[in-house]
Amino acid sequence: MKLKPVKTNILTLAFCFFVIQTNACTGNKLPDSTKTPCLAVIHFELVDNLIYIPITVNGSNPLRFFLDGGSSACIVDPAVVKALRLKTSGSGVIHGAGSGGIAVTYAYSISFGLPGVNLNVPKATIIDLSTSIPGQKVDGLIGYDLFNKYVVEINYHTSTIRLYDPETFHYSGNGSKIPITLVRKLVHISATVKIAGHTPKVHDYLVDTGSGDSIDDTLIAQSTAPKTDGTGGVGLGKTFTVKIGAVEWLRIGKYTVENLRGTSGSQAIGNGLLHNYDVFFDYSHHQLILE
Repeated sequence: MKLKPVKTNILTLAFCFFVIQTNACTGNKLPDSTKTPCLAVIHFELVDNLIYIPITVNGSNPLRFFLDGGSSACIVDPAVVKALRLKTSGSGVIHGAGSGGIAVTYAYSISFGLPGVNLNVPKATIIDLSTSIPGQKVDGLIGYDLFNKYVVEINYHTSTIRLYDPETFHYSGNGSKIPITLVRKLVHISATVKIAGHTPKVHDYLVDTGSGDSIDDTLIAQSTAPKTDGTGGVGLGKTFTVKIGAVEWLRIGKYTVENLRGTSGSQAIGNGLLHNYDVFFDYSHHQLILE
């Protein structure tokens, strides 16, 4: 599991009001790229390239959850567990963006309510998120279970997420369809990167909506361009030192993006790059679509 927010200090922000639509797709014009009716529209808040959405837990009032496509689990903060008197049992160890393992316990048969749909999760992980994103209130994290059940479209321009039925979803736009592989429930793609001092390389990248970065690549540490030290692993686990430097270009699908800033901490593409596109996560057809 990877929970990796932006690596800069975040100012304390007040909780933002979410617009919730119970009949989200009624009256909405369908995107030109798909004639498939959506099941729900969720309005989100984007703070430092991280996505926050309103979610209820077992019928509670709306809580503030973090959308993390780089997480194989759904997570609930212990304060929510206590307030809602959720039953817990079992224990385990997981790994987050930082180094080292994290001891966890579990809650079972949780119903997450999103505007327009309900997501029933057999097992949710309980982790203290109070310091995971400095300056931000986080009640929980929603990950693989949502992306696996629906085709998930993230439109950063309109700050909306659309959910589609995988059995009826059809894409007809001119975006780039990129094959994906699921590695331990996480989406990976191949892309070509050019870093100073090295020939272009084809690398495997985690596609991580739980990261505010543009690109993370271990090769940046060996770049001949100027580099600075930074902190990686902010989120879950222990932090560690990374190198921050320039990426000359990245070719992802049919798009080439130039002059990116990246870090050496891992191999991932985050919202710092994804926010330039309308993004469709389509696990059922083994594709990521960038438009």
